[in-house]
Amino acid sequence: MGMIAVKHIADNVFGVFDFFGFLNMYIIDTGAGLALVDTGIGERSVRRLEKALRADGYALDDIRHILITHFHADHTGGLSILQERIDVPTYAHHLEAPYIRGDAPPVYADPDTLRGVSRRMYRSLQQELKPARVDVEVRDGQKLNRVLPNLQVIHLPGHSPGQAGYYLPESRILIGGDVMFSLPFGLRMPFRAPSPDWEAAKQSVRRVARMDVLVLCVGHGRPRLGNADIPVEKLVKRIGGDSR
Repeated sequence: MGMIAVKHIADNVFGVFDFFGFLNMYIIDTGAGLALVDTGIGERSVRRLEKALRADGYALDDIRHILITHFHADHTGGLSILQERIDVPTYAHHLEAPYIRGDAPPVYADPDTLRGVSRRMYRSLQQELKPARVDVEVRDGQKLNRVLPNLQVIHLPGHSPGQAGYYLPESRILIGGDVMFSLPFGLRMPFRAPSPDWEAAKQSVRRVARMDVLVLCVGHGRPRLGNADIPVEKLVKRIGGDSR
């Protein structure tokens, strides 16, 4: 197993952390099976997920729903593989669905606006994404009661047009994809190169600040457990503006 295991985060939310905590999948125990949020980068991630679940007494067949935050390959790379293994519905924001299905070309930042590392990263994004199903297209504010009562969709665009977070209001837990990164020295904006609308990405951070989130689970970096609103507000001040 090494460092890969299902880690308890809070209440009924668990994480599977790979690449030293910089490639994350999340699991919600709904009481009637598991909901998986994001699918990692490919076959390797699926194998790691399966091993981690097995170590905790679960199996892939215990997954009843797959929730996708956004189309990027490090979040959907394992999706088509999982869909071949388990017959469960996949959910994604309606603006994100065309990219996941392969019906629309991926959108990233305008390369003419990028410099240095971001420019080099842009070149690495030009990879073919493997299409996968989206069975349920969701919208901002929608409650996914079939997954878990009151589980709410939060549209967090900017890093991608239809990035969605999944919010558990009773416990104030947000699984927010790449709305921001969690680094040892604080929260930071996501990478610029994959983000087609930088101002919208900032607005999404401000929206999270207004939510008074207690636990923040992001796709890259360790979750912020308890009083996550404090580091989020610090990021808002760093990027300019306020959360009002």
